Amino acid sequence: MNEDLYALLGVDKDASGDEIKKAYRELARKYHPDANPDDDEAEKKFKEIAMAYEVLSDESRRRQYDQFGLTNGRGNAGFPGNGGVQDIFEAFFGSGSPFGGSNFTSGVSNAGADIEVAIEISLEEVVLGGESTFSIRIPLACGICEGTGSESGDSEACQTCEGQGQVQRVRQSVLGQIMSTAVCPTCKGHRTMIVDPCSVCDGNGVTESEEKFTIEIVKGVDTGVTQRLSGLGPAGTRGGARGDIHARYVVQDHERFQRSGENLLEQLWIPVTQAALGAAIEYETIDTTETLTIPAGTKTGDRFRFRGLGVPKLQRRGRGDLIVEVVVDTPTDLSKLSAELLEQLAIDRDETTLISTKRKRKRRI
Repeated sequence: MNEDLYALLGVDKDASGDEIKKAYRELARKYHPDANPDDDEAEKKFKEIAMAYEVLSDESRRRQYDQFGLTNGRGNAGFPGNGGVQDIFEAFFGSGSPFGGSNFTSGVSNAGADIEVAIEISLEEVVLGGESTFSIRIPLACGICEGTGSESGDSEACQTCEGQGQVQRVRQSVLGQIMSTAVCPTCKGHRTMIVDPCSVCDGNGVTESEEKFTIEIVKGVDTGVTQRLSGLGPAGTRGGARGDIHARYVVQDHERFQRSGENLLEQLWIPVTQAALGAAIEYETIDTTETLTIPAGTKTGDRFRFRGLGVPKLQRRGRGDLIVEVVVDTPTDLSKLSAELLEQLAIDRDETTLISTKRKRKRRI
């Protein structure tokens, strides 16, 4: 399919939500299967349009699409309510088709649900990239019946709904008789009944198993960014498609650096001697070793910047900066010699200290 979702809807990338909704409604009416019977291309186009709208109408998903594009060639496998494109259509036009006749789908979707998994990563992995491996227990296709739910693979049409997956009900109202459609209570919308249910999965077609996944960490991600693993989530019942896994990043706190957008910040404590006299010290960043030159007379709060050594810009070239803020460390455990040297410095600078004040008082006595 066309991977440009904006082009599918015929809107610009800066289109408003109302413009996207309007474009979708017009195209949905044009390509709806009820308006194009036996036209596979029209139905395919309708599904693509619906998928594009489902992504672009949600601010969070639209933002992720703008940053990452489609994942594995898909924008979003699960539509609202797991009911496919019909759910989106019903959000505008109600449960009936605007073109007359019945809905173009029947029964219920047996696709697997989407799940979210929190992935903890380090700041080093945010800057340098890498891989993260995790294991989860999810429903997968039964290995005995291969997901069919049947020991032999045989099934027969549901007698209640005659293989339609839905039943019609008539009720009386002030307007007369009203006919409604509901999921078949016997086959649960699957259209068929299993003749010999699998003894392992009880006819559901799925069993819970542990599966291991490895994802590539995108450089520059932050807490809350979600990466979609399309079609790798829980399997649906009786051969239903697998849902998606939403891997949500959680960046761990770092012992030295704090993140501020694309910049890294660190408070560096230096001795008063280095602040007063100046120094050139070896400074370890996340991925390099630099020389930090501290001029004589440096004060607490002075900042030094290493350009291009911060966080990589997500889906863009370049990196932010690393900013070092100095804190002058006042010594509190002076030796006798150190105290005398500082006292001499105070005398030389004609500065009053507690020691010099006490000496003056003794002289007066």
